[in-house]
Amino acid sequence: MVTAARLREIADDLRVVSREIGAGLAGVGDDELLEVMAAVEGVGRVVGAVQVRVAGEVGVRSRRELGDEGLSRAQNFTSVVKLVASVTGSSVRESKARLEMGRRLRGAVLLGGGEGPAPFPFVARGLDEGVLGVETASVIVRHCVALAERGCSPVVVARAEQTLVGETRALRLTTDQTAKLAIRLREVVDPDGAEPRDEVHQQQRSLTMAQAHDGMIRGRFALTPEQGGVWLASIQAMQSPRVTSSSSGGPRFMSDSEFVAQTATADTRTQAQKNADTVTELIARAADAPEMPRINGATTTVNVHISLDDLEAGSGVGWIDGIDQPVPASTVAQLRCHSPIAATLFGNRGEVLHHGKSKRLFTAAQNRALAARDGGCVWPECDRPPSFCETHHADEWVSDDHPPGRTDIDNGMLLCHFHHRHLHRSAWKLVMLEGVPHIVPPRWVDIEQVPIPTTRRRTGRLRREAA
Repeated sequence: MVTAARLREIADDLRVVSREIGAGLAGVGDDELLEVMAAVEGVGRVVGAVQVRVAGEVGVRSRRELGDEGLSRAQNFTSVVKLVASVTGSSVRESKARLEMGRRLRGAVLLGGGEGPAPFPFVARGLDEGVLGVETASVIVRHCVALAERGCSPVVVARAEQTLVGETRALRLTTDQTAKLAIRLREVVDPDGAEPRDEVHQQQRSLTMAQAHDGMIRGRFALTPEQGGVWLASIQAMQSPRVTSSSSGGPRFMSDSEFVAQTATADTRTQAQKNADTVTELIARAADAPEMPRINGATTTVNVHISLDDLEAGSGVGWIDGIDQPVPASTVAQLRCHSPIAATLFGNRGEVLHHGKSKRLFTAAQNRALAARDGGCVWPECDRPPSFCETHHADEWVSDDHPPGRTDIDNGMLLCHFHHRHLHRSAWKLVMLEGVPHIVPPRWVDIEQVPIPTTRRRTGRLRREAA
């Protein structure tokens, strides 16, 4: 039996090797670097297997029927998990995983105190030989246990274990690949098939949302595989990058204005933020679909309350029905551009001055014309097509130069939801010059603030670019 002192000697030797490896990594070639990585992983697998074995023994000596004489209680710990976490310095989650895996690999404790046959001999051998990592071994054991719980015979479970271990070793599968193989194998040997699991999934599906104290709407969701497929496919389709090239097929040099627009207006959202914006865009588009339910003949409407002074000044806040936290005036301005919004205007004494909306939204025919002119979102380098865009008034609908009710094509341009929101909160401006949308950069980008034409229209004469 290897003693703790011997293990400490091995750890000291490994620390010396670790320092040598760290000092010499920069000088090794690519092939040797990968060989070192594989060798280090082998050492880690051996150590991981021993950790699981030791945790399993600690778990057996701390089992509940031993009472106060159990190891964990004798060491003044209320649970074996806390004992393992305290001794190893690992997290409670990691301690639980080691104890569970160690318990799975051990045979049942017999009445005389002995140990029964190991339930997963192929996994145990793979761990001891260092060809299976603890993570992969846990995946195999978990799926084999699920098969046993589904009613598969011990012979079938043993064959499944042998197959998974053998394929993982022979094909050098990763943990993820082994998990996928286990799912395919389950569908072959499970006598009841996928129907019982689908029934469980259907009962577990959920979507909950609530407003948090900070004003954000937070929630949790659980989707069935079918629903998850719809969500993922829809999000991926809307986030798919658009590939563009010059008409000649060769490289094209950008003009100074194009370079400024592309670099200064880059999308800096995280993937999580893009996902939230995409789902919101999907819901907004669906809400405006012809087949959606109507309330008093109107589509889904966002009701916003704001004072007339705040609306005219572009400051202050608005209040959305059903939401406790206010939104800034810039959000109200964005909604009034395109969304079916019913704005209630209040005077200085709180009296209602106006409620509802007039004909300020662009008609379907006007939007088709804008789609033909702009070809999609006019923000530089944005690939959103017209069907994903909202219509923005170049001159604000409430401005003196563009009185309410006058919604003309020469005052409208297409913007996706993200860039529409960004425009109302940034120093960038969009103007119409000779019927073409132009973006005006802030002074910190261009001191002269030269308007940059920005449209993807498919008509009109192309300018010849300098070679």
